[in-house]
Amino acid sequence: MTSLPHPVPSRTAHAIAALYGHDDDTLVAWQRACAEAAEALRPQPDEDRLRKALTLAQDGHVTLDDDGSATVESRGKHYDVQADGACACPDAQHRGATCKHALAVHIHYLAAAGLRPGGDHRQAPTAAPSPRASQPPARPSAAWDVHEAPVSSCFKIRVSAFEWTHTMRASADAELRTRVQAFVPTFRAVVAALDALQAERTAAKAAPMPPPPATPTPPPASAPTDLQTLVQQALQQALSAQAANGQAQSTPPSALPSNGQRQAKAKAGDQATGLCSLHHVPMEHRENERGSWYSHWLPEEERHCKGRR
Repeated sequence: MTSLPHPVPSRTAHAIAALYGHDDDTLVAWQRACAEAAEALRPQPDEDRLRKALTLAQDGHVTLDDDGSATVESRGKHYDVQADGACACPDAQHRGATCKHALAVHIHYLAAAGLRPGGDHRQAPTAAPSPRASQPPARPSAAWDVHEAPVSSCFKIRVSAFEWTHTMRASADAELRTRVQAFVPTFRAVVAALDALQAERTAAKAAPMPPPPATPTPPPASAPTDLQTLVQQALQQALSAQAANGQAQSTPPSALPSNGQRQAKAKAGDQATGLCSLHHVPMEHRENERGSWYSHWLPEEERHCKGRR
């Protein structure tokens, strides 16, 4: 164990080291004292529980009270460890073993005893505290070697439901200004991150609900072949009837063909129906001194068509 006298580092010293990654001689001596105190515990506790307790003690998460009890901060929560080693955490209540919080307090006591001038952690009790084991008496607060910085600066950010506070202390105004200037980029990054997170939450609340998926409309079924044939035949019959009615109205009774002429005309194919079976269009009735007939004009071929003969 080191024989150099070092004070127990304050919470401020631990916070500065965590923020800037700088460990001074006091912090290094404290971490070494905690490690040696943990190794000196007999019997050795569970390896995983001892490792967690050592981390709590080395990082300054143990705070001593005047009545011999202590407070241990772990994962954002605070646990009260009584002077007899009792802790109200679930590990101590349900498992019946010494929890990491009580072990951290014991390591803190042993390390603090070893750092005092002429002190040695081997002179302190080496047995790990049980849920009702006695603890070394706490020093009066007047004997604590705690030094508060004379100047400080506090940053506080609140964005909707998010809040973040950061305090910096120094021994002089010039030192504090240097720390503040070095911290400004980090401060801006934190503000930007909180603003972006709040913007995401606001946009998520204001986003409209997506419309329900549209039900695809089935394509219309094609008409059966026999129905299309029937429609085409009905159309041809209607055109034939219209052409026949037009011919009957425009032809005087004296010009009506005789029975022989009608029979000959019926044998003439499209000339009897007035409907061109080649182009499927109605033909116009025409006549001159040589007789009468049906035809229609083909603009592409520049000629008249009389249908199928």
